[in-house]
Amino acid sequence: AVVLIGESGVGKTNLLSRFTRNEFNHDSRTTIGVEFSTRTVPVGAAAVKAQIWDTAGLERYRAITSAYYRGAVGALVVFDITKHQTYEAVERWLKELYEHAEAGVVVMLVGNKTDLAQAREVPAEEARMFADNNGLLFVETSALDCTNVEQAFGT
Repeated sequence: AVVLIGESGVGKTNLLSRFTRNEFNHDSRTTIGVEFSTRTVPVGAAAVKAQIWDTAGLERYRAITSAYYRGAVGALVVFDITKHQTYEAVERWLKELYEHAEAGVVVMLVGNKTDLAQAREVPAEEARMFADNNGLLFVETSALDCTNVEQAFGT
């Protein structure tokens, strides 16, 4: 399983729906607790059914959502490139992930909403450097226009 974590409103649900159903909903509601979706992806000659858990970013669901970190082989820690505060919260999300997840979990830092580049508050290079310094993969995405969504989940 792969988990999506990060502050509320960064686009985790739309990243998931873009990847699994090729859909985007401008009126996406705040996730309550945890939801999941699956997609079968080719890995070499095999077909692997990816199970992706979309966790609520709100503090009040933290006890529920952290339980889903345990079985995860991968995690996408998502922030909104137009809201620096969501990027500042990444360290707290990583700390929580590492407290609950398996030792070998693969973690990717995802800067979402590149379609709003004119409102950017987090420089790509700053996030890339943070990822490099913390042993994380890094990609910037847009769930709205599909940019790098396949790459984020595929990697």
